[in-house]
Amino acid sequence: MKTFSKLGDQKLLQELNRTLVLNTIHHYGSTSRIEISKLTKLSQSTVSNVVDGLQKEGILVEAGTGSSTKAGGRKPTILTIRPGYAYMLAVGIVTEAFHITVQLSLFDLRLQIVEKTELELAETGVELIRSIKDIVREFIEHHAEKKILGIGFSVPTVLNREGVMFRGHLLGLENFPLEQELSAAFPTIPVVVEQEQHAAVLGERTMGAVKDIENLIYITVGRGIGSSMIVNGQLVRGEYGGAGEIGHMSINKYGEKCICGKMGCLRLYATELSFIKKIKEAVTHELPVPLTVYNPAIDKINVLEVYTEAVRGDSFCRSLVEGMLDDLCTAISNLVYLFNPKKIILGGNLLLAKELAIPRIAERLNEMVDSPASMIEIEAAQLGTQSSLYGVASLLLDKHFLNKDLLMKEGG
Repeated sequence: MKTFSKLGDQKLLQELNRTLVLNTIHHYGSTSRIEISKLTKLSQSTVSNVVDGLQKEGILVEAGTGSSTKAGGRKPTILTIRPGYAYMLAVGIVTEAFHITVQLSLFDLRLQIVEKTELELAETGVELIRSIKDIVREFIEHHAEKKILGIGFSVPTVLNREGVMFRGHLLGLENFPLEQELSAAFPTIPVVVEQEQHAAVLGERTMGAVKDIENLIYITVGRGIGSSMIVNGQLVRGEYGGAGEIGHMSINKYGEKCICGKMGCLRLYATELSFIKKIKEAVTHELPVPLTVYNPAIDKINVLEVYTEAVRGDSFCRSLVEGMLDDLCTAISNLVYLFNPKKIILGGNLLLAKELAIPRIAERLNEMVDSPASMIEIEAAQLGTQSSLYGVASLLLDKHFLNKDLLMKEGG
């Protein structure tokens, strides 16, 4: 058993006890001092000292009384974390067909969104990053009275362990030190940067319906495509952060040339790029296209309407979505063989046509996969297009409020 004798060790013990009590209350939502003592194996006096300190800081508040024991006596006071003690700011950078959307959501300590906003930007490259910094600064200034624990950024590109972007073509950035740049812009607030698909699967694991699923695949489809895998309860990142970059998986060696230089990359067939190409071809050949999808008066394509019209039954849009899904299933079948998941979670703009997507993918996988594909559950992301925001918010909560790194370090 580890002993704590030196002053430094005593401080570590106090911090560990504080972290243990805080995590216990957070896990159960609300509980009493005596229950905390039973759950953590800490003495009641230690628990009381920790709780008193947390109450003085304004972190814990009383939430009524519990039931008395069989032996009778005073009813225990129930304690809970004050959700408005501090907040996490989540920033999602989302690439759409013809612009970039910046999502900002402010989360309380219960991971509930208390305010959110979205803006569309036309910039790319360093100008995009400059604009995002300005937007975040303005948002923080608007909430100057609130304690911001940290800022989490979800980005649609590969990040290495140092937070350097590569394959950032959707944002007009290559080999860009994103985490370093953002941390320098907000020196007094902790910054976390995470890949969109990884953040999304973490969000679903934290707040969605897959909390206890040990093996799953998350796939996001929209302007781009990406996947993230949980294997035996652990997120798979790979050596250089590129695990799950299925957009550059070649599915047709005789196909079109991708911007990466290879032929037939999945992103050319199983993203909204395929919609845009086929809509332009249809317009050129004067084939009927719904006005909601293509407005000839202003020569404008609305890609998101393809999903809506497909669900409504438009034959042209339905063929676009089904064609995309069939090509997507080629990649999914490979992932199924590699990772043997219990569940596949679908995210991104594809959720706009989930009524078509889920049964179509299930049908195609049954045709393509020899293993019992019928046992694999295919579901829509419960958090919708907000999954990655919840993911980066949960990372901030774990690291800068619950201090879970300390628990894992001492427990390991």
